[in-house]
Amino acid sequence: MKNQGLYFYGLAAAAYVITSLVIASVRWFHMCRPYDRTPRYYYPGRRAATLIYLSALLIVPYVLRPDSHLSWLLVKAYFLPVDLYFLAILLLSYFGGVKQWKKWRFPIVSLGVIAGLSLLAALAWTVSGSNKEASDIIEYFILGIGVIITSVCLWAARVVMRWAREADDEDYSNPEDFPVNFARKTVIMLYITMILLWITAISGSKTVMAVLHLFMSVASVLLLISALHPHRHGSPIEEENQDYKLGKNHKKGNIQVKKTAYYSRNIADDKVQEIIDAIRVVVEQREAFLEPHLTMQDVADRTGYNRTYVAAVFKNHLGGFFTYVNTLRLDYADQYRKKHPKASVVEISNESGFNSRTTYYTVQAKIRPEK
Repeated sequence: MKNQGLYFYGLAAAAYVITSLVIASVRWFHMCRPYDRTPRYYYPGRRAATLIYLSALLIVPYVLRPDSHLSWLLVKAYFLPVDLYFLAILLLSYFGGVKQWKKWRFPIVSLGVIAGLSLLAALAWTVSGSNKEASDIIEYFILGIGVIITSVCLWAARVVMRWAREADDEDYSNPEDFPVNFARKTVIMLYITMILLWITAISGSKTVMAVLHLFMSVASVLLLISALHPHRHGSPIEEENQDYKLGKNHKKGNIQVKKTAYYSRNIADDKVQEIIDAIRVVVEQREAFLEPHLTMQDVADRTGYNRTYVAAVFKNHLGGFFTYVNTLRLDYADQYRKKHPKASVVEISNESGFNSRTTYYTVQAKIRPEK
């Protein structure tokens, strides 16, 4: 019976290692067309993901000898501090790549080096000591490092969710092309994985560890399937090589665009003013802001300019799409209230382009909290 248990533990660990190696190969060699032409844009964090999944080779000793106490300590160290650390790296390398936010790299990598060296030193001490006292100390040490890395994971999840909320504020549009839904699903999966990792670490059960191996294998495959098709909707391939798509009422002209590895939002000053004037005609003069479901794409289509550049102008020159449109709605609501002093809040909000009274109050609290 004991041999059957050991066989199950080793088989579950082997399944995790094999799955991780397959995923590492797929992440490195496979990219959907035509997105493979700009992998840094459509597949941010791909290299980091490949290296992280390759790290599963570290638990091969446990696959071969699940009955060994030292291999057991190794797999516990890998799945609590190390794997948690890798999850934080995956989260920040992907979504940080989307945001082009590189500030996370130095502190996270530095912490990883310190934690890694500490774990290696502790494991070496355990091997040289080969006694129960040394083993107990290393287990407590693993838990302590795990607490620190868990805090890092929670911070990373908080950062990503903040980015998702900021993207949502753009009212059905996304100037930064941030994959909001994918971010939320990934963070939820991170939370579930963290809970399971801690349950496994505290229980000290090899059966629970085996279940964790199988869960991580399935979760990794699902994450791979979800990430294979890009979650970004911009088109840097086309945008780097074409002029603006001008409407019938605009004259074509040469556009000075500084090309980057992604796509640039550095637009010539005269074109910026041209786009601003077109936006004001559509949104203000034609009162498109009164449409409750107005989107960035709607404005881009009606002005005849490419959505990416319209988004850049909104963000860099008009305070952002959300703020710009809803400030106009709030101004209109104030004027409507003066003209119709007996009008209800529901009527005012509906006439001003808000979906509901709740939306009106929410937007007002966000843009004009002093009122």
